[in-house]
Amino acid sequence: MKYILYVIFILLGVMSRLIPHAPNFTPILAIALMSGLYIKKKFIVLLPISIMLVSDLIIGSHATVFWVYLSLILISLIGQVIKNNTSNILLYSILSSVLFFIITNFGVWSFGGYGYTFAGLIMSYTMAIPFFNNTLFSTFIFSLGIYTANYIIGFYSVKYQISNL
Repeated sequence: MKYILYVIFILLGVMSRLIPHAPNFTPILAIALMSGLYIKKKFIVLLPISIMLVSDLIIGSHATVFWVYLSLILISLIGQVIKNNTSNILLYSILSSVLFFIITNFGVWSFGGYGYTFAGLIMSYTMAIPFFNNTLFSTFIFSLGIYTANYIIGFYSVKYQISNL
């Protein structure tokens, strides 16, 4: 069953980056967080990285790959230590979005995107604020969707097992 979840996460993640969408409105952060929560394997951090690698092969790479991948690895690791309840899912969805925002926009600044000054660093974060809304909303919605789907699947799985006793 877990392998089906891997495949679903990868397909959802890759397809979400390939189809037209609003900037930063993809399930990739939610997949990183929730795969860490539900799969709990040692190398699960490779799941969001594999989504990015496959989709980057198709749509092209970018200068901030290291920073994006680093943030996804950290978010997956965070997912491994949170407790499975609605309030934690919502809280850590927000935390994941903020972490992604801080790390990736630092990466933009580190490549000279806005100059190598403190003012340039602030400008890097300021210019990214409109994209943060989509990141936050999509992570929140997709995490809640994955949480709900997992709950429903678990509920019906238990119900099915009990009815077959």
